[in-house]
Amino acid sequence: MSGFAGPLSRSIHSGGFFASISALIGARALLTLLQVASVPLLARLLEMHDFAIMALGMTIPLFANTLSDAGLGRSLVRRQDFDADEWSTVFWFLGGVGIGLAMMVAAAAPIYASVMREPELIAVISALALVPLIQAGVSTHQASLERDFRFDQISKVTVAAGIAGVLLALGLALAGAGYWALVVQQIATAGLRAVAFAWLSGFRPHLAFSTKLLMPHLNFGKNTLLFSGVMTLQSQIPVLAFGQALGSQAVSLWSMTERASRPARTGLAGPVAQVTLVSMSRQWRKGEGAEEVAGLYLSATRLLATLLFPGFIVLALAGESVFVWLLSEPWRPVAHIFALAVPALLMDAIASNGARVFMVADRTDLRLRMALERLLLGAAVFFAALPFGLELAVAARSVFALVYMPRYWGYLGRCVPLDRWSAAWTLVTPTVVGIGLGLTVRQVISGTELGLTLSALLTFACAAASVGLAGLVALKPLRTDVTRLKASVHTRMA
Repeated sequence: MSGFAGPLSRSIHSGGFFASISALIGARALLTLLQVASVPLLARLLEMHDFAIMALGMTIPLFANTLSDAGLGRSLVRRQDFDADEWSTVFWFLGGVGIGLAMMVAAAAPIYASVMREPELIAVISALALVPLIQAGVSTHQASLERDFRFDQISKVTVAAGIAGVLLALGLALAGAGYWALVVQQIATAGLRAVAFAWLSGFRPHLAFSTKLLMPHLNFGKNTLLFSGVMTLQSQIPVLAFGQALGSQAVSLWSMTERASRPARTGLAGPVAQVTLVSMSRQWRKGEGAEEVAGLYLSATRLLATLLFPGFIVLALAGESVFVWLLSEPWRPVAHIFALAVPALLMDAIASNGARVFMVADRTDLRLRMALERLLLGAAVFFAALPFGLELAVAARSVFALVYMPRYWGYLGRCVPLDRWSAAWTLVTPTVVGIGLGLTVRQVISGTELGLTLSALLTFACAAASVGLAGLVALKPLRTDVTRLKASVHTRMA
């Protein structure tokens, strides 16, 4: 056990399934409030072009960031035993990966800037090359924290780093730094998280490297790595396509749509999927617990849909006043783009739980095949709609995401005994509640003269209330889900 400063083998460090999710969601909730407060300020302090430069500049570093972990962090988390030499081997391997990625990102910057016809991107991308380097260096430390269910500490670090990053961005924006305020925010947030994770994890690598110990993780990671690359390409296709075909204005609107949805999606979908992976790993038992894993997927999906769907749908149907009130009048078109994008954004969030099923079942090859299929078909639909404008292209993405979901559940059914209708049924109640309340709020706002502020506050209140209403309507199955998820952490890991 040399190389570790703490008892990594401890089963549960600071709580069970919901204690861990509560800690993560609490942290993300604070960050969401911070985003809600900071994005309107940044939207007023910075030009729309600044957001376009940042969105375009993040494309190559985002691809590199998906490669920085090489899928090995997830592989370590799912292991039911541990070896200090094994963890040290992964650490040194990822360190080399991070250095190589940073160099490649910096080298690609001039070419990409020339293609996008934005010279500012050379410096921006070169600076952002630090982000995948930082992530590669801390992946093993983060894996040790997650494996030990120390999500409370992950949450505290996430909040502290997020607050520091936002404050730094606001300060630089006030000082007239332009898009550099957003660039420095990304680097500072990643750096602070890395330092804290390395200090808290108790993992201290020693001079050990074994190809034999590394190979099982590489075999797992290669498909995970390719999958991450495919998913990143899927998310970045709109940025690249809008930048080339429709100009920086379209990129700015799409970028703000993503920013508006990101806190809620990552604040809910991220924690649920993060903790679910560990719980599913405990129940898998070399395939004997496949049925339990399927049950966990359905329970986690219903819980996530209840928390996420109603509020997003209300904002999509009645949220124009919210976007104008928060972001100012020039950003009004974001409301319409957001409404068209919501179905695809929600399907992507739901898919995060399914990704954990593939990992636990060690069928990352199947997940990669599914991702490639979805990328190719989705891209074909998107590019067919692109010549007709921004709105139709975004709508086409959403239509495809909805149509493809049964196919996605079919892929999951090859790993665990999952019924498509059961999976679809978990989404019905929150969707119906969101549509019903959203249409009602829209009718009230259009039929009265409440003014911008009152309309925005009413929409916010109804979006929040819709979550509670969906929970009440589905109270009985949710209670069963809560019981199952609570019990899922009781299987001990070595």
